[in-house]
Amino acid sequence: MSTFNSAKLYGRVALLRRQVLLQQLIRRAIAGALAVAASIVTAGLATYALFLAIVPSLGALGATLAIAGIYLVCALVLLAYTLHEPRSPELQALEEMEAAALDSIAADTQGVTQLFNAAGHRIENLGSSLTLGVGILSALRKLLASRKS
Repeated sequence: MSTFNSAKLYGRVALLRRQVLLQQLIRRAIAGALAVAASIVTAGLATYALFLAIVPSLGALGATLAIAGIYLVCALVLLAYTLHEPRSPELQALEEMEAAALDSIAADTQGVTQLFNAAGHRIENLGSSLTLGVGILSALRKLLASRKS
């Protein structure tokens, strides 16, 4: 598989995985917002229940506390769902496919990397040879100049 095809495959798999993660994130964000709203309602009803506790009418107090309890349970359930980390076979399969595509890109580019490393060593050897040649020519020039004088 060529490097370009490997990169295209990796891009497609990574995009698909990110889309699934985004959908799950949106669902969790909505559930979190509902949990916050339920908590606000619970606080309002609990405040109202406390107010009614002061008033001697116990019938209204019992009803208000029951409704506040229902909202509290809903808020806790939604909060637990929001904090739960999503795990699905599809998401795990996409994660494995993404890793395989990345490994494929790495394997395809390994040959190119070795080629560039070899070229770098050749250029380094050429530079060393040129430096040595310039040093020898300089030494010969000084030697010839000293014989002329």
